[in-house]
Amino acid sequence: MPFEQRTEQSVALAGDILTRYRHVYRAAREAEPQLRFGRRTVAVSTIAQQFYCEKSVELSIQRPLAPTQSMRDGVAGHEAVAALGVSMTQEEAVAQAVVPREQPLCVCEFRIGWRHCSGVTILGHVDEAWFSGGHVDLVAERKFSNSLTIHTPYHIQARLYCLGLGEMGFDTERSRYRISVFARECHNCGLLAAGECPVLTGEAHSYTCDRGSCASGTFPFDFEGTARDLNWALQFWTGEREARATDSPSRCRVCRYRRICDSRSV
Repeated sequence: MPFEQRTEQSVALAGDILTRYRHVYRAAREAEPQLRFGRRTVAVSTIAQQFYCEKSVELSIQRPLAPTQSMRDGVAGHEAVAALGVSMTQEEAVAQAVVPREQPLCVCEFRIGWRHCSGVTILGHVDEAWFSGGHVDLVAERKFSNSLTIHTPYHIQARLYCLGLGEMGFDTERSRYRISVFARECHNCGLLAAGECPVLTGEAHSYTCDRGSCASGTFPFDFEGTARDLNWALQFWTGEREARATDSPSRCRVCRYRRICDSRSV
């Protein structure tokens, strides 16, 4: 295909993606609140948390608590890695994402938004998305935790990012996602801040140093399974069902709402 034609197609695709994105945000701001708790939108991260314990999500809205030190450390770790990327506007990021290239381009903190078929608007920020010519090669999600296990909510969150990018107009048919879990002590690691941690760069599936340890896995994106999970989660927000509590006693034992929760397993 001639270069001029590829360029025209890229410009057209970028324009279409941006138009969808802007329409979603504008419609969400102008619409009357239709969801539980008077909300107009639901965040991808909140939907993922529903698969850990939906009751804790409900209580966190009804009885919000200040973030713990562990939570603040996790935010600091995310910000340290995000700072490695080049700052771009949404328009610039989309324009670069659709450019044909031999090596995929990594965009950090890529903002997404789409309106699900149920009428619910979903918003999120992707830690890392790797693009080439409008294709999403890889979505990368980072977590800081006391456990290096890749839990179900992590998969849900990364898969929803893939789904959302597809809804925005990107090609996600062959997309993969990578989940990297870092020990909480890693949040101020020099290797991580410099972008040189072997797990962060994708050079290793696990790594341990004098600061901490980390592990990662890469998985294929499952569209149908993700759509089913999303439909189930949104039933709570549309009022079709009540919050479902976890059946895991270990999760209840560490929950900050265990003393006021009437659905606890312990």
